[in-house]
Amino acid sequence: MPSVTKDMLIGEVVQNFPDAVDVMLSHGFHCVGCHVSPFETIEQGAKGHGFTDEAVTQLMEDINSKVSNSPIVIKPEELPAHLTEAAATKLKSLMTAEGKAGMGLRISLQGGGCAGNSYEMDFDQPDPQNDRIFESHGLKLFYNNEFHDQIKGIEIHYRDALNGGGFTMRNPNAQASCGCGKSFS
Repeated sequence: MPSVTKDMLIGEVVQNFPDAVDVMLSHGFHCVGCHVSPFETIEQGAKGHGFTDEAVTQLMEDINSKVSNSPIVIKPEELPAHLTEAAATKLKSLMTAEGKAGMGLRISLQGGGCAGNSYEMDFDQPDPQNDRIFESHGLKLFYNNEFHDQIKGIEIHYRDALNGGGFTMRNPNAQASCGCGKSFS
């Protein structure tokens, strides 16, 4: 069951739980249309408009009541990042071989590479306080919030080949990328 918390960014709630918008508006919470609101938490926006703690609690209860009755259908290309089926199959195989079944795939960025930034991937456990966590082909994927603008929408591919094989990334945010698909700027 989906859950919206008062410490979630308004922009994140609007994007991931569109049914919450009507509830917020019905409570007089008009931050959803403000240019600053995507970067404020629901609590910050509500307190900025004079909501009491009780009013914030009621808002959250009403939002969660509404979104819990709404099915969430997310297409792979709408996820913050997603895997192709071949990449998921290879990663699951590697996790098992390395004794890391049950973990997830951390995606991060490192300065360098032939195009300015290179992708890093490692099996790890997510940090719910600082990571964006989602699932693709039955695998948990996550990255630190600080990388969201550079990673959102990335597609991870895998190709088994003698030359040019391995994991590559397609990043819709890249201004330039290398031919190997392992770095971007």
